[in-house]
Amino acid sequence: MILKFQPKHRSSVSSLISIILAGLPLLAHADTVRSIDHAVQVDNNDYVHALPSGRKVGPVGTINDTANFPTMIVPYFGGVAVLANGASPSQSIELFGTQLQRQALLAIYRDGTPKKPVSIPLPNGTGIAEAPSAPLAGGVAYRTKAQPQQLAADAAATLRSEASKKALDATVIGHGDLFQGLASGPDGTLYATGGVSDQVLAMRMVDGKLQVTHHYSLQWQKFPKDQYPYQYQGDQDKPYLFYPDSVAVGPAGKHLYVTGMLSNSLARIDIASGKTDYVNAGAYPFAVTLADDGKRLVVSDWGGNGVTVIDRATFQTLGQVATGPEETAASTGAGVHPTAMTAIPGSPDVLVADANADRVVEVNTQTLKMVRVLDDSPYPDALPGSYPDGLAVADGKIFVANAGNDDVAVFDQASGKALGLIPTGWYPTALTVHDGSLYVVAGKGLGSGPNIHFQWVGDMMNGLVQKISLSELDSKLPEWTQQVLENDGFSPAQRAARHAADVKTTDWLHQHIHYVVFILRENKTFDEDLGKYQAAGHWADPKLDLYGPRELPNLYHLAAHNTLFVNFMADGEVTAQAHQWTTGASDSDFVQRTWPEYYSQRGLVGNPGWTQSLQPGKPGANNPYAIYQDLSVLGHWSNPWISYPGRLFLFNDLLEHQVSFEDFGEFVSRSKAGAISKAMQAHLATNFPAWDRMILDTDRAKLAIHWLQQHPGAQFPHFIYIWLPDDHTAGRKACYYSPDYYVANNDHATAQFLHYLSTTPQWKHMVVFLNEDDAQSGADHINAHRTFALAIGPWVKQHYLETTQYSQVNIVKTIEAILGLPPMSQWDSNAAVFSGIWTEHPDFAPIPLLPMQVPVRFNPGTCSNHVLLRREAGATGHALTAQWLESHTSPHGAKQPLPEAKASYTPTSLLKVPGPEQMRQEWIGSKGKQSYEQVMAYLHDYAAKHHAPVSYYVANDGD
Repeated sequence: MILKFQPKHRSSVSSLISIILAGLPLLAHADTVRSIDHAVQVDNNDYVHALPSGRKVGPVGTINDTANFPTMIVPYFGGVAVLANGASPSQSIELFGTQLQRQALLAIYRDGTPKKPVSIPLPNGTGIAEAPSAPLAGGVAYRTKAQPQQLAADAAATLRSEASKKALDATVIGHGDLFQGLASGPDGTLYATGGVSDQVLAMRMVDGKLQVTHHYSLQWQKFPKDQYPYQYQGDQDKPYLFYPDSVAVGPAGKHLYVTGMLSNSLARIDIASGKTDYVNAGAYPFAVTLADDGKRLVVSDWGGNGVTVIDRATFQTLGQVATGPEETAASTGAGVHPTAMTAIPGSPDVLVADANADRVVEVNTQTLKMVRVLDDSPYPDALPGSYPDGLAVADGKIFVANAGNDDVAVFDQASGKALGLIPTGWYPTALTVHDGSLYVVAGKGLGSGPNIHFQWVGDMMNGLVQKISLSELDSKLPEWTQQVLENDGFSPAQRAARHAADVKTTDWLHQHIHYVVFILRENKTFDEDLGKYQAAGHWADPKLDLYGPRELPNLYHLAAHNTLFVNFMADGEVTAQAHQWTTGASDSDFVQRTWPEYYSQRGLVGNPGWTQSLQPGKPGANNPYAIYQDLSVLGHWSNPWISYPGRLFLFNDLLEHQVSFEDFGEFVSRSKAGAISKAMQAHLATNFPAWDRMILDTDRAKLAIHWLQQHPGAQFPHFIYIWLPDDHTAGRKACYYSPDYYVANNDHATAQFLHYLSTTPQWKHMVVFLNEDDAQSGADHINAHRTFALAIGPWVKQHYLETTQYSQVNIVKTIEAILGLPPMSQWDSNAAVFSGIWTEHPDFAPIPLLPMQVPVRFNPGTCSNHVLLRREAGATGHALTAQWLESHTSPHGAKQPLPEAKASYTPTSLLKVPGPEQMRQEWIGSKGKQSYEQVMAYLHDYAAKHHAPVSYYVANDGD
């Protein structure tokens, strides 16, 4: 069945968008039901959806949904095969026919094949569930305060509501994984890379189902110490992984060529025998393709500045070709991120997408030189943000998938001239041309709608597969190009109008606002924290409220007395993206493509973009200062340079433009080798506790206040960034503070800091922006990306609800406008400065600090000594480090053997140990062995003088 929507159906289509987003059956008419094997042919005037940033997507052609976050598409017989590897309990390969009807599905689970709904925990303290009978259904996020029975009921309700009316007979297997690579062999075999499983899977259609026919295992390979990332970037406590990423099939289908992302190498697998050879292929190899009629192999180096060319016959490296500026270990600029490639038929050349530099580079694999560079910017002199990450050549045209701009750019192959743009879904990741049509997959489909069943925003969005007939390209391209430009806000008229409005607002801001503070908190949706805020009216849903006035008295007071943004969106889904959006107005392609692996526990350590221990659980792993212990050497810490967006971060611009600032807790850019510049170090509060759940935000606020008190007057920074992460909570993790207390403490710490700011002389010319980094821990009745933001200060309207849709890039843009900084990406360059929230009647009254109403509570469960020590240290605002433990350990009795088990006791077992033994242990522990021996000698002498036994004066068995 093909459902074709015409303009007269516009209203009905608009009402159906939220349904398809939630994964529910799509109803075109009352008697027409769409099941998962049915595609939709859309009219570009009808099928449009708004994204968190305010941009719109409106894919053209024929579309169907896919599993969460598809990253590769290849021709397969008459149709296409799509690989999806989102942050879900399973990853999948789906087969689609010529009209995008779904024909087969294979779902792979990390652990064993599930027989009932499975769940995985998430780093945010929640988890997601998935039913093996419906692998395409979105997961459900656990609520931290719910009881197990309620969690199960929520999961069941969500899975029922999102399961298809017509379930596909899927192949479900366990003990595997899928990453980004998919290729089709000449005999009809599909090959897919397995990421953490360190395998390549071979699959074929058997009796109408897609079945795995063979596994090829791979091994980690050592790489030179002077090659980025300079040390293995996976968990160093576990076996090192090759981590297969991309795969290509050799001529005649005899060999597979596979990149190993964590091994900096390329593997050659003999398909018949399984024999495997390896060769170094550069830093973070991404894609591999055959060139020059199969004579050469080309590997794009994600963590390098170009490609590595290898002789296919000898399997020896011929050389590297730079597609970006020369890099050394001391380089401080972001990398260009060579990613997708395609060979030019009948030529030794390949095209390489430099995703972080918005360009496509043609490389001659014989001469090992660049031939030309195609500018992939959407308009002249545009800043980075297109993120080209998919390439194809056909019919004399070059097709480029732009993940950042939700389009496919079309170039003339001969001249390199840009011809136009094709609208796609949100975040296109790959494309292919087959049988006269262009096929595209988009990782985030049509975006997110409400998540009233507590679906997790990280995996609730279905991907999208799209088919565009090339026969209508020439006639439709001008119309489609205009649609893309207007959807993104890039048309000349839109940009001119926005600029004029921004200039007027910025002039006013420069007169009144000279200091900006950005307070970033963690993970809450609008309804999760403000669902009971009655003044928000229909913008708030009390049924979805998790924390209210009891836990958040200060937030509710601030919302009532300042400007509350009720239609405010987080630009990313999770923390890994969020902290790049709030500091860089973009998240890089590396972060976007790798965070799902980390969040679904598939072999990658830590939030991409952050500096985190590669040896979890080792001394210092819980030390929030470890990132700063040696600012020039990373040691056994992750090297995040590859993750940086093209123009780096706000802190770099502040430094370059000599604007004073202080950073309390947020990461900053490092050189390629991991060093933070001396100039940047001067602006970092290196003693500020970052991620440690046992250190409370009230201690963070006190530290920041103390620092500001030591820097009055001209020393007071014009920009302050402070991270208060306690409202992330630790979920129900045993022995940690309860979620209610974490949230209440975070609320109190925020108000403490605001109260202090409002008593400073700078307050008269200050604005404070308060925001959550993402919206991944709760539900929201409007959009799963919706969180809240507040503008606070004398020049901000009071009692004001701002209903305009804004996102985090608008905060960044407004900060830049106030402080005279240039934009960093296409997002903040084309975002509006906040304009409707200011007042001509300032109120300079200080902000009150309302008392905390939630008592200290800890989650129940067994507490290890290590956890108790961390909690003890954190209660005084310290991390558990070797130095802290030494300074808080009594020196007395340090060299004495520990008591035998039968003689050991705790405060709850005093009556089980004889009194004299208790006294001996406590005295030695308090004053040392020598003192104990002295007091015992005294007691013996005293007892003798009084003709009494020593037991008269020493606690005994009866005491």
